[in-house]
Amino acid sequence: MKSMMLKWYVKGQGALGNEKGAQAIEWIALAGVVIAVFGAVIAYFDTDPALVGESIGDTLSNIIKKLDGN
Repeated sequence: MKSMMLKWYVKGQGALGNEKGAQAIEWIALAGVVIAVFGAVIAYFDTDPALVGESIGDTLSNIIKKLDGN
């Protein structure tokens, strides 16, 4: 187990050492966060999937109204 973790650490340090590797890790982390947020939203609105779209639409409408000054 310790040797496996050491190998992952060495690979991670090598990826962070160059620009492309670091950028790839950032995109992977961002994708993970987005998937987690979508999972949480779906779990919250598990009873009725139509509520998800309705809630998002209402929120966007409120944001647009605030931007217009209404």
